[in-house]
Amino acid sequence: MPRPPYAAQATSALVPISTSPPPGRIETIPAKPPQADAWVDGEWLFRHDRWYWLLGRWVKTPPGATYSPWVVVRSVDGAPWYAPSVWRDANGAIIDAPPALAEATASGETVVDPEGDPEDTGRSIKTAPPVRRDVEKASQPSP
Repeated sequence: MPRPPYAAQATSALVPISTSPPPGRIETIPAKPPQADAWVDGEWLFRHDRWYWLLGRWVKTPPGATYSPWVVVRSVDGAPWYAPSVWRDANGAIIDAPPALAEATASGETVVDPEGDPEDTGRSIKTAPPVRRDVEKASQPSP
């Protein structure tokens, strides 16, 4: 699958979370639209203390842009930290994600934890919330 140009997540993008994400959803990838040049995998978004699945999608990469996939890491004490995916322009400034040209179809199966118990997740969504450029996360403590 063709992917957008990669950029690592900034440590300053990490925020503490109360719970780790559930296992990923199984997706069916649609045919690549002629104008698309990159596939972006589905991802968990953490909003309002709940995980929502953002569907995988075909996109046209903005000129000079890079993509940092979402990540969950653990600090030395085991606490989870999360950074959502982000697109950056050629100068490194955060930009809005390119629109989806085609979205995956996610399985409707219940998401379960490692013990087999159902996870309390939100619905699958097609678009991420807009980027808030006025919020500076550099002041967040790092893991």
